[in-house]
Amino acid sequence: MNTEITSTHIKKISLFIFTISLLFPFSACSLLEYKEAKIEIISINEDLSDAGVDNKDFLEYLIKKGYTKQELPIQNWKLSELLFTQEFYNREIALAKSEWEIIKSNEALTKLKPTSSIGINIGKSDSNEEISKNIYGGGISFIFESANKKIIRHEIAFNKTQSAYLAYQISVFEKKIKLLEDLISYIENQDLIIVQKKKVKLNQSILHMARKRFNLGLASQVDIDRHALAISGAYQLLISLQIKQENLKRNLATHVGMKFQKFNQIPINVDHIKGTLEKSLESFHDIEKINEIKYTATLNSLSLRKLLADYAISESELKYEIAKQYPDYIFSPAYTYDLGNYIWSLGIDSVITSSKRNEILINRAKKIRGAQASKVYSYQLDLINKAENLVPKFEGLVRELNHFKPLIKARKRLEAQLRRQLDNGLIDRLDFELELVTLFEIDKKYHKALYNLINSGLDAERIMQKPIITNKVYLNDEK
Repeated sequence: MNTEITSTHIKKISLFIFTISLLFPFSACSLLEYKEAKIEIISINEDLSDAGVDNKDFLEYLIKKGYTKQELPIQNWKLSELLFTQEFYNREIALAKSEWEIIKSNEALTKLKPTSSIGINIGKSDSNEEISKNIYGGGISFIFESANKKIIRHEIAFNKTQSAYLAYQISVFEKKIKLLEDLISYIENQDLIIVQKKKVKLNQSILHMARKRFNLGLASQVDIDRHALAISGAYQLLISLQIKQENLKRNLATHVGMKFQKFNQIPINVDHIKGTLEKSLESFHDIEKINEIKYTATLNSLSLRKLLADYAISESELKYEIAKQYPDYIFSPAYTYDLGNYIWSLGIDSVITSSKRNEILINRAKKIRGAQASKVYSYQLDLINKAENLVPKFEGLVRELNHFKPLIKARKRLEAQLRRQLDNGLIDRLDFELELVTLFEIDKKYHKALYNLINSGLDAERIMQKPIITNKVYLNDEK
C-alpha cells in the first residue's frame, strides 16, 4: 500500500515537474546572443574618409530629396546642399537621434506585464512514521497591480519619448543655426577680402608712385613712410581676413560632418547663397507682422514644446506617486505533495506602504510639477518679448541698409567722374588713387549693414524656429 501511494504520487509530481521543465526551452528560444562591437581608430578614419559628395549612400539620399541623377554629384556648395549634407553626415545629429530611440524603447517595456515566477521544491524526511518520506512541490506567483499603475507608467514613458524627440529636433535645429552663423560670417568675410585686396593693390600703386616722386624731389621721406605704413596695415588686415576665412571654412566642414580635404574638393557658391539669403529676407519683411511672429514663435518653438512635454512628465509622475498609495498584490498558487499528503495552497502578499512616505513623495512630485510650470511661463514670456522686438529691429536695419544703397551709387558716380578727370589730364594718377582708397570705407559700411540685416534674419529663425533665411529648405523632422 505504501509503495503504491508513493509510486502514484511520484508519478504525479514527476509529471508536474516535467511540465514545468518544458517551459524553460521555450523561454531559451527568445534569448539573444552577445556580439562584440569593437571601435578601432583606423576604421574610424576610413569611415570619416568615406564621407564625401560622391558617396553612394549620400547620392541615393539626395535623389530621395528631389535631386536628379544629372545634378549629381554636387558640383558646388549652395545653401540646400550644405544643410542636406549636414543632416546626412553630422555625427552629433545622429547621436541625438540614437538617444531619442533609446528612450523610445522604454515605451515597449512599460506595456509588458509584471514579471511572474515559477518554481519547484524537492525534499526528503528521515522519519519512519510517515506514509512517504518524499516531499515534492511546485508553484507560480504573479503580481496584480492596482490603480492603473501599468497605464500610468506607459504614460510617463510616452511623455519622456516626446521630450526626447523634441530634444533631438532641437539638436538638429541648433546644429543648423551654427552652420548658418559660420556660413554668413564666411560670405561676409569673403566680401571684405575682395574689398581689402583692391585696397592693398591701390596702396602698392600709391607707394610706387610716391617713391618715383621722391626720386624726382617732388615728395619727402615723410610721404613715403606714411604710404608704407598704410600699405602695411592694409596688408596685415588682408592676411588676418584670409586666416579667418580658412578657419571658417574648416568650421563649415565640421558642421556638415566631413573631413576638410573632402569638403574643400568643391567650391562654395558664395554669390548664389548670398542671393538666396537676400531674397528670403525680402519675403520675411513683406509678409511677417508682429502678431503673426508672436503666434508663429509660440506655435513652432521646439524649446517651448519640450518644456510642455517635461511638464507632462511631471504630471504623470505625480499621478504615479498617488497611485502608489494603493498596494499591489502577489498571488502565489502552489501544489505540494508533503509526506503522503496532497496540499493545494494560495498565498497572497502585499507590501504595506508608509502613509508618511507617500505624503513626502507626493508633495515632492507636486513641487516638481510646479517648477516645470514656472519654466513654461518664464520661457514663453521671454519668447514673446524677443518676438515682439524682431520687427522693429529688422525694420531699423532695413532703413540702415537703404541709407547706404544710394551712397554706393554716389560712390560709383564719383569714381567715374574722377576717372574722366584723370583721362582728361585734370588730375594725376596719384591723386586719383588716393581718392579711390578713401571710397572703400563706403563699401565696408554697406557690407556691414547688409550682413547685420542677414544676421537679424538668422535671429528671427532662431527665435521663431522656422525656416526664414533658409527659405524652403526643410530637414526631414521639420516637415
